[in-house]
Amino acid sequence: MVRLAEVPVPAAALHPDHDTRELLRSHDRTVPGTRTGWIDLTLTTLTPTFVGQAPGRDRVHHSARFPHGERSVPVVPGSTLRGLIRNTLRMLTSGESGPVNTPMLFFRAPVRVDPGSTDSSLSTRARQVMAQQHDHYRKRRAGTHTKQGFLYRSPQDTGWYVVEVPATALEPEPGRVLKVPFEVLRESLRTWDFGVGDFPDPPRGNTYVPTTHEQHGRLQHRWVHAVHLPGQRGVAAVAPTRGEALAHLTAHTGSGGGGGVIPALVVLTGAAAGERRNAYLFPQPPNLRTGRLPVPDAMVELFESAEQVTGYQRVAFPETLGAGGGDPARPPVAGTGGGGLPRRSLEPVWFDVDPAGHVVSFGRSGGYRIAVSDDNPIRRAVPGPVLGPQPGDPDRADRAGRTVDVCRAVFGDVDVFAGEAGALKGRVSFGPALATEPGHPVLLPGHADNPHHPDPGPDYPDGATLRVQLLSPQRGCFANYLVQGPDTAAGERPDIVTWSHEGRIRLGGYKTYLHRHDPRLGSPVRYDERAQEELGLEVIPAGSEAAPPRDTQRDIVPLRDGLTLRSRITFTNLTDAELGALLRALLLANPVDGGDPDDPEYAHKVGMGKSLGMGSVHLRPELHLVDRRARAADLSLEPAAGVTAATPGQVTAFLDAFSTALVEYRAVDDWRQVDQVVDVLLASRWRGRLPWSETAVMSLRQFAEYPVLPPLTERFRLTERAGKPGRPEKPGQPGEPDAG
Repeated sequence: MVRLAEVPVPAAALHPDHDTRELLRSHDRTVPGTRTGWIDLTLTTLTPTFVGQAPGRDRVHHSARFPHGERSVPVVPGSTLRGLIRNTLRMLTSGESGPVNTPMLFFRAPVRVDPGSTDSSLSTRARQVMAQQHDHYRKRRAGTHTKQGFLYRSPQDTGWYVVEVPATALEPEPGRVLKVPFEVLRESLRTWDFGVGDFPDPPRGNTYVPTTHEQHGRLQHRWVHAVHLPGQRGVAAVAPTRGEALAHLTAHTGSGGGGGVIPALVVLTGAAAGERRNAYLFPQPPNLRTGRLPVPDAMVELFESAEQVTGYQRVAFPETLGAGGGDPARPPVAGTGGGGLPRRSLEPVWFDVDPAGHVVSFGRSGGYRIAVSDDNPIRRAVPGPVLGPQPGDPDRADRAGRTVDVCRAVFGDVDVFAGEAGALKGRVSFGPALATEPGHPVLLPGHADNPHHPDPGPDYPDGATLRVQLLSPQRGCFANYLVQGPDTAAGERPDIVTWSHEGRIRLGGYKTYLHRHDPRLGSPVRYDERAQEELGLEVIPAGSEAAPPRDTQRDIVPLRDGLTLRSRITFTNLTDAELGALLRALLLANPVDGGDPDDPEYAHKVGMGKSLGMGSVHLRPELHLVDRRARAADLSLEPAAGVTAATPGQVTAFLDAFSTALVEYRAVDDWRQVDQVVDVLLASRWRGRLPWSETAVMSLRQFAEYPVLPPLTERFRLTERAGKPGRPEKPGQPGEPDAG
């Protein structure tokens, strides 16, 4: 996360000698003291890159193409480049976030664990951390108690109710489910016919969905009969029928009796199950009406909102999943099937009850999400000047004409000025970046001695297709973006991160992706078996017949690494500091000539699959300035009239003008000391990026032991401490390239 400042850098800080209103509306004239011209931009892909949309799973999707006669050439649209550079400049100057269409925030309830358990696969440290997280969470939510039970909709009054699971001989406290080890499930499958051949452990990684697993899906939300034997703790076996369970009990107890049979529902949870060795058994209540608690309709409505139901939940809870034999009647959510609550079946849930006996929250796993108790809590999590006006604000029209930040001044916005004509056209325009046509002689990396080496083709090599996961988290991981406590300045354990500070919420900052690349993959990159397993993708060779992709998968063909594309950026009436800001967003902290395009110090991320390491690109700008008066006075009609290529010294001067304005406004000694700059440069590090293993998806154990989304400075500091590549950014650090 790139940290937020309390206020954005105002546009006036970059043009103190100009009237803001007059400057921003100067498209039809030349403003003295400003610059007009263009930037020739060369984009080099450092990793496979996919730009475009993959909306359906019915065909293979190539990265975006631009029609060119009978052919089409790879393209990065101008709108994509504009969004990339605008967002980079917004982060550097802590600009307005813009409209937030899903303003709800969620906290994840820490799972309850026994810190002294010897059966857990978690380390001692992990159990201690998780136990303290849970204890702190419980204290913050004084009087509430998490239980397990069944949520259902009454056919009589159409109201929603939850009833806790009953007490059993194995768990005397009501509201507590049973656990059955996977090994017991496997032995039971060998003993009785469940229609399931085996029960392998859930695969590790973030791709596991119980309902889509070939074996696990047949047991999910299935009624079984758990057998417990006298003198033994835990479930000894599960049988498909009560008769078979009683026969098994009799065979193991003889005439002595004892033990018993418990009817229960099998519940398997999601990707975190890769660290688990147990399934849940929800004992069947004898009567749904006894002891039931009403669930407010507003809570159900929030639970089924598009903001709450993630892409994972749509897949894990399909329309056909139910605890009975008929149609569970799960309605679509926001027009799309999956994820809804059943109207004619039971839904196993975890739920919180306050001291008055009211249900205050519920979810589908032990670590379920809890909405922050505001209709619009984003206002408490983001400083007002950074958040800006939001849709539906009663004073939205009155706030048009507020102080303009740098990003809005350069790129434009819809409400820069007060009144009906409040929109502002940006003073910067981006053209598409086009690749050299396949087969055209170009200079390729590694072929400097042969400038006519033919282009091997723009796509991922060997004609292969990548099958990738496209689960959309929506707000499923939004709590990870919050600054989480306990407060670092107080508390017993400041190193433990909890999800319980509902009274003090603050967004961690702008979301950004770190570069992820393993040089062992070669160039052009070819994902080997190890990389495919770690990234959760599959390489489908050309000409092979693969099974159709699942609902959460898409088949794509990204551009290969080492591909060069070229674009042009035009600008009008930018001050020296504004032009420096644009150049800084393009160069980051690379040298004024862009540096080595094959192995730069800093690089950008663009397109899809960023978490997989895709989309790392290097940008090299070449600045050209236009003297409008000289061009108009030249009667030769030469295209180059009035045009000069900027020297490195001129580019450095523009960068310095921006740095000076930033330093003065943020009251620091060096532009690299600004919090937002520090974070942007750390996130953009290519040559000094974090090791491959440090940017992998976290396991449940790592999630318990590792602070969720700690500051970037801390991540790089820990890596440096461990003696791995990657060092925190330091102003004036020896060996750093001179970025002006």
